[in-house]
Amino acid sequence: MMNNSSDGTVGTSSASQLREQSKQRLRNFFQQPLVRKSVDVLVPGVLAAALFPIFGPAVAAPAAAVAIHNGLKLIGISFSASTIDKLLNPLKGKEIEEADILDALQEVLPQDKQVNDEAAKALVTIAFDVKEAALQNKRLDQKWLAEGLATNLQAQGGAMATVAPRVEELIQLDDEQMREAVRNILTNWSNITQTITVSGEGEVSNSPQSIKGRGGNISQSISATDKGKVTGSSQSVDLT
Repeated sequence: MMNNSSDGTVGTSSASQLREQSKQRLRNFFQQPLVRKSVDVLVPGVLAAALFPIFGPAVAAPAAAVAIHNGLKLIGISFSASTIDKLLNPLKGKEIEEADILDALQEVLPQDKQVNDEAAKALVTIAFDVKEAALQNKRLDQKWLAEGLATNLQAQGGAMATVAPRVEELIQLDDEQMREAVRNILTNWSNITQTITVSGEGEVSNSPQSIKGRGGNISQSISATDKGKVTGSSQSVDLT
């Protein structure tokens, strides 16, 4: 989808304008003829569509990062400066199209823990709009959307894989229950996963894991495969 001057600019758009532009982009995404066959890009595709009204008017440059950060806040999404930079960096100052955001997300989501976590939270934040847009296509239903999102979230790994079962559940709730479920997930976004994985003949020793948090589901894991060894490593959780 091409950039369009009718989308306005981040600097002058109100929260309601940006929200409506984001919802329209989502509707456009789900009206594509081959959308049922796009499960392998469903998560980055949905995010790219929703984020385009904020990223699209910008040209990838340092000043754009501030405008994008402020625009995201208007629609309830919080991306760190680091995450915004990682999405803008591959675009090298050119005008941004929705496909560019999709490409950037496809590249970084499976590889970058911070981007993965922040994008997972963003997806939950806009989940109601995603469902509403998808169901305007009569060829789609809740089950397809729920399973498709969960499958592609799992494929991204990290926080997205952790939240996948919850997203699958909440998409299939009625509107009131879904809004409540989204609020609960966002309020308890302390689903923290710490992992030590050793493979080959590598060895890790004296590497404690410690989590301090409040609420939510907190998990840790230590694993060794293919002759790998983990020794002297402990785990602790301090909930307040």
